[in-house]
Amino acid sequence: MIGKPALAGDARFATLLARKENEDELDRLVNEWTGSRTAEEVMSLMQAAGVAAGVVETVKDQVENDPQLKARQFFWELESPEPNKYLASPPPYYRLSIRVRQGSLLGEGNERVFKGIMGMTDEEIAGLVKEGVIA
Repeated sequence: MIGKPALAGDARFATLLARKENEDELDRLVNEWTGSRTAEEVMSLMQAAGVAAGVVETVKDQVENDPQLKARQFFWELESPEPNKYLASPPPYYRLSIRVRQGSLLGEGNERVFKGIMGMTDEEIAGLVKEGVIA
């Protein structure tokens, strides 16, 4: 796959123990090959060669780039001052009627909680903000 057929017979990589003992070199060789390709390209080439391979996606990758999750409408975007995408639960292909709404924004209930419920003073709350405990 990587254009180095001699590696198939290289004793440094013939067994798991040998590969473990030579993992820095093995990593270098793999990185050399994968470094100029996208994750999707590596996955496709490996799959075409019969190797079970898949892209390891970050959450950002899943939300913004995954064509299957987009096609399945796996994430919903809610209208809010801080637009974000959220996991659709249950996914829309279950054809269930559900209502989705934006919850409270981060810190929106601070005054009600810290003053009203916990009985803290403005000075105590300001101290927590100054220390970075709350925003």
